[in-house]
Amino acid sequence: MKKTPLHSSKSMQPAFSMIELVFVIVILGIIASIAIPRFSLTRSDAQYAAILADTQNILNAMQQKFILEDLQSSQLNGNIIMQTTGLSPTRWIATNTGVKLAKNNAIDMQNNCLSIDFISNNLVLKVDPTITSPLCQKLLIAYPAPITIPLETSSIKF
Repeated sequence: MKKTPLHSSKSMQPAFSMIELVFVIVILGIIASIAIPRFSLTRSDAQYAAILADTQNILNAMQQKFILEDLQSSQLNGNIIMQTTGLSPTRWIATNTGVKLAKNNAIDMQNNCLSIDFISNNLVLKVDPTITSPLCQKLLIAYPAPITIPLETSSIKF
């Protein structure tokens, strides 16, 4: 019987050297460092676009509801806005006077800059300029000054 050596050339499989593995890991790290911030920006842009669409929907729908149903100012609160406009409870939360941005069914403390409230027969949208999150800064550009919409039928012109 013929003995085969333990380390014969037939039993040795080609493998990656340690330096090749290090290069692959470095390249993957570079790709990840480029891709992850781009993904983050895309998500932030999508959230911003959704919030802009929601705010326009709120302003239009609440004006229409106020006119069509002849609501009293004592009836107006955040729950009315949520029900009328069908806002996502993952993005908005009702308050006693209106709605605010939400996260996990609570006020989003990082982005607590946008509020839409009923204030003395007016629907008021305002962005707090002191909150410096990227989303709030984008919203501040879109709404640099508070928007006040009167909700009195006598102030509506046909």
